[in-house]
Amino acid sequence: MKYLHDVVKVTDIESLHFDYPEGTLVLTDNQAVIDACNEKKQPVVAFEHDGVTMLKCDHILIDPDEVDDQDYEDIYRRCVGLPLFISETDRTIIREFSMDDLDSLFELYDNPGIVEYMEPLFEYEEERQYEENYIQYIYKLYGFGMWLIFDKATGKLVGRAGIEVRESCDRENQAELGFCISPDRWKQGLAFEVCSEIIRLARDRFSLTSLVARCDPDNVASRGLLKKLGFSHIGFELDGDCRYFREIG
Repeated sequence: MKYLHDVVKVTDIESLHFDYPEGTLVLTDNQAVIDACNEKKQPVVAFEHDGVTMLKCDHILIDPDEVDDQDYEDIYRRCVGLPLFISETDRTIIREFSMDDLDSLFELYDNPGIVEYMEPLFEYEEERQYEENYIQYIYKLYGFGMWLIFDKATGKLVGRAGIEVRESCDRENQAELGFCISPDRWKQGLAFEVCSEIIRLARDRFSLTSLVARCDPDNVASRGLLKKLGFSHIGFELDGDCRYFREIG
């Protein structure tokens, strides 16, 4: 679904007003305009050029002519707190987490077996704060992270997967692949389908050159999946987890 309807260029404070229709993004090179938009919670993106630099804005463009409609859509979504659509596979939709998904996330993790080989969620309020910070800082900083996986036919949350820069990463342009799928969707090839697309995104969209992954030595299914995805078992983490590696660049 598209939420952005118009991008309005405003270069001086006198031209700014706040009766724009919903779905409007202000584009400006004026700090006073940025400050006024932030005060009124009007979505705004700045652009810098030879005559204007050092603007203070959450979103700054260097060359607006190189920005396409999808980029502006993503910026608008960031401004108003909507999750970004990431990609899709034959059977799933991959998108960012939003706070509206918190209850569904807890339902996913309540499935027997989902946390047998992975960390559980925090208590509800602590998890809520963690996810708010994750949206605010991780998604905005890296452009990627752990995403939610939805069944395309039913809209139901069926898993979580993505890439993160973690302490296990020891190279530049490297991230760790993580994944979990609801037990009622195991043995259907869903994890392979989703992770294959995420590996493609890591290379083609986010310009990563290698991935690492980890899993419990007793997690036979995940070890088999990583091998099928082209990862090699290269050793063990300090906590005893198997360490896997794959070049993608």
